Parts: sequence; structure tokens; C-alpha cells
Amino acid sequence: MKSIDINCDMGEGIGNDAALMPYISSCSIACGGHFGNAKTITSTLEDAQAADVKVGAHPSYPDQLNFGRKSLSISLPDLQDALRKQLDLFFSLCSHPNHIKPHGALYNDLFHDLEKARAVVAVFSEYAKGIKLFCSPGSQLSTAAIENGFQVVFEGFGDRNYTPQGNLVARSQVDAVLTRKEAIAQQVLRIVTQQQVNTIDHQTIPLGVQTICMHGDGKNVLENLQYLKDYLNKNGISVKAI
Repeated sequence: MKSIDINCDMGEGIGNDAALMPYISSCSIACGGHFGNAKTITSTLEDAQAADVKVGAHPSYPDQLNFGRKSLSISLPDLQDALRKQLDLFFSLCSHPNHIKPHGALYNDLFHDLEKARAVVAVFSEYAKGIKLFCSPGSQLSTAAIENGFQVVFEGFGDRNYTPQGNLVARSQVDAVLTRKEAIAQQVLRIVTQQQVNTIDHQTIPLGVQTICMHGDGKNVLENLQYLKDYLNKNGISVKAI
């Protein structure tokens, strides 16, 4: 049976982490940049361990006010210091991380900005050089990660629309987010089986990935994940961590 990793951003104060765990295979845990503290990280780690779900760090711009979803004008040294603070916390609590995945606006900015990607990956290398780094295909983050010896895992999104350039449609735009479970399941199946995705303007672009993200704070995310896992199983695809 073909398999795909389904990952979810967690530890973000939504209150649904334990309920979502049976339907995913890995999760990325907020570690204080956009949300999170020692208590929330520990709780999410315990939920993941109970469900045999792999865990990773989910650092972001230091911006809890905007939940890390606004690009910040911040110097590279200040960004690196903010990331170190988050990773210090996460790695003091997690002894067996599977991956690192940047969050929100930082993730999006690292699609285009090689200088910033190299600065970010340099910090990641201080903590877990060689482990998996989740990133978008064609991103500058993937370039910097490969340069630094990380295992790059290309990521697609089940609940987001794509631009013709292969990055995510900005949340400020209409129809940036997919909410209907049927549309999400169909998009994921096409990504997994055909390695392509439809863009918001009805083009088709290649998208070869090894993991699919579903946002833990998405509308009806529990119902959507339940439907998605069942839909994939019916089409001969299991949910399994990399």
C-alpha cells in the first residue's frame, strides 16, 4: 500500500491536539515564537507519544500578537537569537525530535529569501544538524537545508490553495484556505498519486512531496482529518510517518 505522512501544526492553544492525533503521523509543536511555553509543549509531546505520532519543532517569527502570520522586519541576528530561544526551550523538553519546520510568515518568506534561509538553517544546525527539515519544493529553504546536510522532506498542503509559482496563496486573499472536506481530500489524493496540484487560477503545476500539512487551527479540522484518512485508505493510501 502506498503511504503518505500527514503532519499537523500543534501546541497552538486550540485545545484539539489529543483529538487530532489518531488521524496524523507527525506534528510540529509551537515553541514560543507565535505561541507556546514549557507547559503546552510538554502536554503536546505527551499527546503525541500516546498516539505514536512523531514530533518536531515549529519555530517562527517572535510575534504572538499576529500568531506568526505577519512578515516581520527584523535583522538576521535578531531573528537568529529569537529562534535560538525557541529551540532552547523545545530541545530542553524533547529528546527525540523527528524534524524542524518553520511556521507561518517565516515559512513563506523562506520560500524566496536565500539569505534569510541560510541564516535560519545555520541556527537549526546548532541544534539538530542532519535531521529532517520540512519545506516547500523549490524553496530557498530547501536549498539552504541541502547545503547544510539536512534531510529535506518536501511538504504540500491539503487545506491551502497554491499560486502558479508553487507557493501558498496569501491568507489575506479570498479562497486562500480550503475548508470543504471533499475538496481537501481530492487535492491531497491528486498530490499523492499524480504529484501535481491545481492552482487558484486553474492551472496545473508539479508538486512532488513526502508529507502533507493540515493546519490544527483550520475550520472543521477534526472532521476534515477523519474524512481525509478514510478517503485515502479507500484509495489504497495509508497515513504513515517518514
